[in-house]
Amino acid sequence: MDQTVDLRTRRKLQTEREIHRAALELFEQQGVRATTVPEIAARAGVSPRTFFRYFSTKEEAALPIQRTMVRAIDRVEFSASEPTAVLETVEAMMDATLSEPTASEIEDHRRISRLLATDPEFNMAATGQEKELLERLLDRLREQLPDYVGLQGLLICETALMGWHVAWRQWGELAIQGTAKEPVDVYRECRAQLRRVIGTGLWPR
Repeated sequence: MDQTVDLRTRRKLQTEREIHRAALELFEQQGVRATTVPEIAARAGVSPRTFFRYFSTKEEAALPIQRTMVRAIDRVEFSASEPTAVLETVEAMMDATLSEPTASEIEDHRRISRLLATDPEFNMAATGQEKELLERLLDRLREQLPDYVGLQGLLICETALMGWHVAWRQWGELAIQGTAKEPVDVYRECRAQLRRVIGTGLWPR
C-alpha cells in the first residue's frame, strides 16, 4: 500500500517538475508576457486542465521555491517572543530553505534569478507572491505569539522578507555577470548587509 502511495507521489512530483521546466524554458525563450498556459502545458506533455491542478498561474509554475517557503512557514515554531529571537527564527527558516536544494534545483534557481533580474513582469509576479508569503508568515507568527498583532510583527516579517527578496535579485545579477555562488551564501551576505544598514533595534550589537 505504501509503495502505491509512493509511486503516486513520485509521478505527481515528476509532472510538477516537467511543468515547471517547461514554463522556465518558455519564459527564457520568449518572455513571460508572450507565453501562455496552453504552450506550457503542451511542452510539458499535459493538458491545460492538468496544468491548473498543479499551478494557479503561469508565473507560479516557474517559482516552485515559493511553495517550499509556504511549507517552511507552516512548520516554523517560535520558541521565544523577543523581537530579535523572532526575527532570527524566521531567518533560520529561510536559511534552511535555501540550503535544501539539489544541484539541479540550484541551477533552476539560478535561471529563475536571471529572469527576475531581466523580466519586469516576472519580477512583479514574484513580488506578488512575496506578499502572500508575508501574510502567511504574519498569520503563523500571530497564531503562536498573539502580542505581535500590531506594527511590530509586520515590521519583523517585512524585514525578514526584504532580505529574501534582495538575495534573489542579487543572485540574478551575479548569474548574469557569470559569478557562480550558492543561493544560501548570497542570502547570508544580504542578511548581514541588511543588519549593518538597519543597525540597532532588532539585532543585538
